[in-house]
Amino acid sequence: MSSKEGSGGFRKRKHDNFPHNQRREGKDVNSSSPVMLAFKSFQQELDARHDKYERLVKLSRDITVESKRTIFLLHRITSAPYMEEILTEAEIKLDGVRQKILQVAQELSGEDMHQFHRAITTGLQEYVEAVSFQHFIKTRSLISMDEINKQLIFSTEDNGKENKTGTKESRPFLANLGISSMWSADQKHQHHRRAR
Repeated sequence: MSSKEGSGGFRKRKHDNFPHNQRREGKDVNSSSPVMLAFKSFQQELDARHDKYERLVKLSRDITVESKRTIFLLHRITSAPYMEEILTEAEIKLDGVRQKILQVAQELSGEDMHQFHRAITTGLQEYVEAVSFQHFIKTRSLISMDEINKQLIFSTEDNGKENKTGTKESRPFLANLGISSMWSADQKHQHHRRAR
């Protein structure tokens, strides 16, 4: 065995020769030191951000599911007698989706929305698709971004005064975010098709 070790066999790892009592122990770290307190603060901030991101992902999934259900419902319009009934049901569903978008806006109040763009964009795109389809069935014309934004502006009354949750500013921007995401995805798709 010793001849193998001498001629290129397994050698002892360096840290095996290092005395055990000189190794750093995790227990020696002072949890009240300024560095540790700073790291704890960063940890809490990151945990809060991750929790918010997960809540937004869940809301976005709910928005996606309900928007898809609305689209499927609108596809059932085959004759004029049932049209009004289905459009009314679709509007009720879309009102529910808008309440979810309100929750998204409240979560994002005071935040940099671009940090959470990926968490919410799928749901917003699906909502815009559902609203666009509903509008087309009703009017045989395309909906404008301004019209979508108007549907996303609600004032919450609190003792006769508007509740300052930032939702008035947030929600039109959310719609813009969803539409611009759809536009950029469409541009990538068209570029990919041309490249073939």
